[in-house]
Amino acid sequence: MIPRLKNSLILLILIFAGADRINLGANIIDSFNITLFIFFSIIFFVFIFTFYLKKINLYWILKDPWFFIAFSTFLLFVLLSCIFSSDVIMSSKRFVLLILIIITFVIILSSIDSINLESNIIFSSIIGTILYLIFNIFLLMTWIRFIEIDIPQINFEPNTLSFYIPRLGGFSSDVNRGGFVLSFFTYIIWIYRKKISFSGLILTTNFFMILITLSRSTYLFIFILFLTYSILNQKHILNTALIKYLSIPIISIIIVLMHLNSMGVIHLEPVIEERFSTNTASSSIHFDLIKKGINLIFGKIKLFFLGVGHGVSYLLTDGYYWSGSKYGNFHSQYISIFIENGAFAFLCFTFISFVYPLLIGIRNKFLPLIIALLFFNIFYQLTNEPTYWLSILLFYKHQNSIS
Repeated sequence: MIPRLKNSLILLILIFAGADRINLGANIIDSFNITLFIFFSIIFFVFIFTFYLKKINLYWILKDPWFFIAFSTFLLFVLLSCIFSSDVIMSSKRFVLLILIIITFVIILSSIDSINLESNIIFSSIIGTILYLIFNIFLLMTWIRFIEIDIPQINFEPNTLSFYIPRLGGFSSDVNRGGFVLSFFTYIIWIYRKKISFSGLILTTNFFMILITLSRSTYLFIFILFLTYSILNQKHILNTALIKYLSIPIISIIIVLMHLNSMGVIHLEPVIEERFSTNTASSSIHFDLIKKGINLIFGKIKLFFLGVGHGVSYLLTDGYYWSGSKYGNFHSQYISIFIENGAFAFLCFTFISFVYPLLIGIRNKFLPLIIALLFFNIFYQLTNEPTYWLSILLFYKHQNSIS
C-alpha cells in the first residue's frame, strides 16, 4: 500500500508539473498560484519524511563534487540576492518556490531506482500528453464560444495572437512554457518509443500540438532537440520515422488553416508576419530588453555582484508592457539570472546548466534536452519552471548512474 502511494504521488507530480492553469488557491490567496504540483509536492514531503526518510540516497549528487559545489554555490548566491533584494518579500516567495521545485525532484530522484524512474517518466509523459490535449480541446471550444466555463480554479481562456488566431498551450498559462513541457513529453516518448505500443500516434499528436502553439521559442527548441539527438545517436541526421510523424501534422495544419482563412474565420497573413518577421514589435522588445539588461549589469556594481533580487527583474523593465508587474522580466534566462542574482550565480548557473554537461555527457540520453534548453533560454526563461529543473537533474542522475 505505502509503495503504491509513493509511486502515485511521484506520477501526479510529474504529470502536473507544468499545469499552472489549475490554481487551487483561486479566490483564497493572491501571492502565487497553488498549483497541483505544489499541492502534491507538499503531500509528498510529508509522506517521504514519515515513511522513507532513511531510504533517500543522495549518492548521485554527492558523487560529483563539481556539480554539487557549483549547484550549492548557485543557490547560496540566489539566497544572498534575496537578502539584499529591492523587494525582499517577492524575492523570498520566488526563492521558496525555487527551493520547493528543486528539493521535490531531488527527493524523487533519490528515493527511486532507475527502472521505476524510467517507467514513471514514460507513463507521466503519456498521461501528461493526454491532459495537455484535453486542455487544448477546451481552450479551442472556449475561443470559438462553443462553451463557456466559469471555474475560478481552472483557466480555460486561451492565449491569442492579436485576436486573429488562438495559441493553444495546453495546461500551461504561458504558451512558450507549455510548448517546452509538451516537447519534454515528446522527447521522452521518442527515446522510449520502442517500449510504447502506440508511440507513433502520440508523437504525431504531440507534433501537431507543438506546431499550433505558434511559439518561435518552442520551434527552435524542438528543432535543436531532435537535431542534436540525430547527431549524437544516429548514423544519419534524417530519420524516416521522425519525418513521417512530422509530415502528417504539417500537411494537416496547412490544409485546415488555408480553409479557415478562406472562410474568414482566421486571418493568416498578419499571423505569419508577426511570428516570422524579425522586425515586429515582439522581436524588437525582446532584443531591447536583452540590450538594456546587459547595460544595467555592467553599469551598477551591486547589480553585477548581487543582482537586484531573485525574481524581481521586473523592477528594472521600465517602459515595457509588463513594466511594474510581477510577470515582467528580460526574456532571457541568462540575462535574468545575472541581473537578479549577480555574476557568481550566473557563472555557477551556466556551468551546471550546459557547460559541464557538454564536457561530461556525450553519451547521456538527456544531453539533447540540455543543449536545446541552452538555445530556448536565450530568448526565454524557465527559472521557476518545474519541468526545466527536472530535465537538468535527470541529466545528472543518469550521468552519475552510468559513469
